[in-house]
Amino acid sequence: MIDEKKAISKYSSLCSKSEHCEYDIREKMKKDELDDDAKDRVIDFLVKERYIDNGRYAEIFARDKMRFNGWGEQKIRFELRRRKISEDDIENALSEIEDSDFEEKLRSALESKLRQMKPAEPLKMRASLIRFGASRGFQFDLVANVVDKIFRERLVD
Repeated sequence: MIDEKKAISKYSSLCSKSEHCEYDIREKMKKDELDDDAKDRVIDFLVKERYIDNGRYAEIFARDKMRFNGWGEQKIRFELRRRKISEDDIENALSEIEDSDFEEKLRSALESKLRQMKPAEPLKMRASLIRFGASRGFQFDLVANVVDKIFRERLVD
């Protein structure tokens, strides 16, 4: 059993070390035997003192997942929704990332995948690359355009 003051101390310390959203903290609090009102007061304190800021979390999450994990816009959006981030915060976070950054990340991933693939007929290779890009959470139109550019460039080489 943990009391409210210890919970505030525990979660403010946790939030000061790395970025968390309200959903993450609520999930972690399930282990603590606090009543719902106490959990709400702890969350209210963390939000008021800016230990938790879902908008800030969304921006950092989106940027990091795109840069380091190679995720596309759709996958980032899905994961933020799963964490109960508001649509406004999601839109703001994704608007911070340039479309060209998504395209560069996708192109890099597709070219890497293409180097790993065994030669096959172009339609099968193209379909495989499109599935791969979509599985990373990139929008279909973007994936198809980048795959087409890669294949056009390979034909010229």
